[in-house]
Formats: sequence, structure tokens, C-alpha cells
Amino acid sequence: MTLVFPDTNILLWPFAGGPDFREAINEALPGCDIRIANCVLEELEMLGTPDAKSAAEFCQEMMVINLGIGGVDNVLLEAARRGAVVATNDRELVERILENRGRVLRPRGGYKLELLPAE
Repeated sequence: MTLVFPDTNILLWPFAGGPDFREAINEALPGCDIRIANCVLEELEMLGTPDAKSAAEFCQEMMVINLGIGGVDNVLLEAARRGAVVATNDRELVERILENRGRVLRPRGGYKLELLPAE
């Protein structure tokens, strides 16, 4: 089973007119296991916007995992190095993950996620 960690920007995607991130992830990787990194949840709480608060509350009902201490990007990069897929729209993070031979789900066309590198 493929483990997927969404980044903060993917968790906020539904509030910016995008689809439910869970549906988009499951469409791209059917049967995957979506988990929320604790540091991503903390970042949402630090943002303090109404959308971020709503996203954080929603994520409390999902499986939250402590992946360690560090910046969100570094923690997610390490998860990708260990075989997880990271869902993000952060161009710099996408490049870093791909340089380290990881896999990324990134938005394509506003309503779908595309797996990189393609299988």
C-alpha cells in the first residue's frame, strides 16, 4: 500500500476552489493510505487563517503521524526518500523530491493530481 503525505498547500486546496484532496489523491493512487504529518498540522495552526483552522480541524479526524522535528519541507523530503509519496504544489519541494528519486503528486489542471515521475 502506498503511503501519501499531503503538504499544507494541498490541505488548503479545497478552500481555494479545488477538489477534496482525499478524492484527488485516491483518484491518482487508488487504495493508497493518506496520513497527515504532525508538522504539517502545526503549520496549518500557525497560519491562523479561517481556512487553515478549518483544514486543521478536518485533519484531526485523520491519522496524524509524528515524522520528526524539522521544517515541513525537510520532513516531507525525508518521507519521500523513504518511499512515501508527497502531495504538494510547492515547486521547490517538488524539485528536491524528484532530485532525490522520490515521487510527488502535484496539481494538474486545477482539479486533478499527477504522479511524478510517471510510472
